[in-house]
Amino acid sequence: MNTAELELEQVAAEMAIYSDLLVASGLLHLKGGNHSVRCGPRGDELIITRTGSFKRDLVPERLIRASVHCDDPVENASSVLSMHRAIYRRTDARAVIHAHPYHPALLSFYVDQFTPVDENGLIYLGPVIKVVAAREFMGWAAADAAMAEALAECPAAILKWHGTFAIGDSLAQAFHNTQAVESAARFYLDTLRLRAALGMPEIAPYVADPPWMDTR
Repeated sequence: MNTAELELEQVAAEMAIYSDLLVASGLLHLKGGNHSVRCGPRGDELIITRTGSFKRDLVPERLIRASVHCDDPVENASSVLSMHRAIYRRTDARAVIHAHPYHPALLSFYVDQFTPVDENGLIYLGPVIKVVAAREFMGWAAADAAMAEALAECPAAILKWHGTFAIGDSLAQAFHNTQAVESAARFYLDTLRLRAALGMPEIAPYVADPPWMDTR
């Protein structure tokens, strides 16, 4: 087994772990989403899941290697390969996870960005989580640059009406950031939902005037 084949085996084994966790956690449909890792001796390649592949029990045959610094299409690669490439070009990420957590996708129907109201969300993700919109239905490639820019500022961002992209120095960190944005969005929505019955919540001073705090 040569070096490239060994690398693919190792990536497949690690991806299988986090794919199973994403599906089991309800953060991803069985055939949805995609993820990739930066690879190659100079970090100028990536390994990404195939389009439409089942995300459980990943094996090397379900993964595809592609160049980061190239825009040529790659047969059977994920439909958002170009977005992964843009993210690696703009950031120092070693891994990217695109998942479909429910609460961030729901929140994206209503806002263009939001500030986490919970301390863990602020610690893990910072003060602004951006929502990136494609110009037309499933026209994701047009949002490549905007998503890459959003992830240069925060380790997670939301693709409007669709799901999340999260980066990290490993698949473990990208998975953690996916969990974090799901939790932050859920806290945000639940505080909105509960204030009708319980009144305005007490928000940590770090969160400066979330939009929904306006009681006029």
